[in-house]
Amino acid sequence: GMHGTKVSNFGVSECDLLVVIGARFSDRVIGNAGKFARKAKIIQIDIDEAEGNKNIPVTASVIGDAKEILARINDQLEQQDHREWLEYIAGLKEKYPLKYADTGLSGPYMMEQIYKQTKGDAIIVTEVGQHQMWAAQYYKYSRPRTLLTSGGLGTMGYGLGAAIGAQVANPDKQVVNFAGDGCFRMNMNEIATAARQKLPLIEVIVNNHV
Repeated sequence: GMHGTKVSNFGVSECDLLVVIGARFSDRVIGNAGKFARKAKIIQIDIDEAEGNKNIPVTASVIGDAKEILARINDQLEQQDHREWLEYIAGLKEKYPLKYADTGLSGPYMMEQIYKQTKGDAIIVTEVGQHQMWAAQYYKYSRPRTLLTSGGLGTMGYGLGAAIGAQVANPDKQVVNFAGDGCFRMNMNEIATAARQKLPLIEVIVNNHV
């Protein structure tokens, strides 16, 4: 979609089977619905029956708990080998890497520097906007539940409250919340809560004048 990498978009466009687990095919992901994964059969796995065939027509819709469904599928599948496809995707990654201008201060540069300073061991929280995309793409995550974001819900103001909760639950971890100037104004009064509770979280405000 509009926020994904060029490689992932090529992958969706060129694949012959797309397995979608717990995703709602929002407009941010699919872009032009008429051109989405036209070469692929689509299997949609979701716990909500209403999501089946809602935004994108699918080949098969499987309703239920994703973990249970995947376990049953794995029991019935023989070991797969898609070496040619993996080599094709690896080639695309070399051809179209994530990159940015190496002059001046930029969002991606900022994310990479904070990654280095925290040694990749922080809990990263985001509000909504450009900084949210940069945090997803340029901070490297190796453990689950270390990126807290409202995702496609687009909840401006989510980040600071989530960061406060994350810091209370993980007092020995560094928690960093990224906010745009618009999101910051949604609940900046809660900084008083963080200060009163003596929480050592870091709030990074990206002023892009919106």
